[in-house]
Amino acid sequence: MKKGRTTMNLPEFPGGCLSHILSFTSSRDVFRSALVSKDFLAAAESDMIISQSQTAPSAPHPPVFSSKKDLFVHLCRSPVILGSGTKSFGLDKWSGKKCYMLAARELVICWGDTPRYWKWTSFLESRFSEVAELLCVCWLDIKGRIQTKLLSPTSTYGAYFEFKLKAHSSGLGVESEPVKVWVKEDDGFDPELNSVKKIYLKAPKLRSSSMCRQCHGLGELPYKRADGWMEIEMGQYFNHGDGDANGNRMIEMRLREIEVLWHKSGLIVQGIELRPLD
Repeated sequence: MKKGRTTMNLPEFPGGCLSHILSFTSSRDVFRSALVSKDFLAAAESDMIISQSQTAPSAPHPPVFSSKKDLFVHLCRSPVILGSGTKSFGLDKWSGKKCYMLAARELVICWGDTPRYWKWTSFLESRFSEVAELLCVCWLDIKGRIQTKLLSPTSTYGAYFEFKLKAHSSGLGVESEPVKVWVKEDDGFDPELNSVKKIYLKAPKLRSSSMCRQCHGLGELPYKRADGWMEIEMGQYFNHGDGDANGNRMIEMRLREIEVLWHKSGLIVQGIELRPLD
């Protein structure tokens, strides 16, 4: 640097300096910086910017990548299946935080092992090898659990129930009782004594003004994703993570309708996904 100068141009920074700077930013900032400067683009190629918290847990047959950046991009686009095939892991492309999904086989489904009520089958559009298809029950109760240590610390997560409905599904729409959903710690509140969300799994085909008035204030309707699956937000949870004095905890995510015993059928369950909201 010449005498009297108080600034430096980007190409003059020592090797690794830009990569070190980018490692303190979010994934979103890294990609934006790479678009506006070839120097930042080169720095973004460094493995230094991918933190240890953004690397994937062990998978049965992990793909091989030439750099952590390539691994990061892959995990943002294509979650990997873990363990016995009942969980998936990915990364949020904007924050770099962890995303997990529990397959239907990882959930506790009341009467799920009784062939009269539920059928386990393959489904082409599912990321997992099996989904659960509801044949007929009156008592609908589905629960998922995950340890907080698996999630990114100091982050707010949303839990999403992902499903499809068969053409002739019944007992799940606005003509029946909404299901209740909630997210809590295992030793947390009693859902019967606190507010929970009410959801209709099946939206009306013709959303007339009278039908909309019926839904308003009584229950939310599902959202159809780009991949064809439906989802509802079950609730949110703030993970204190490493800063939590109590350490690791267990989160429970639950969907239930056991009060009005309508016959329910035609629900296809893919699983419950946890995604960072910040």
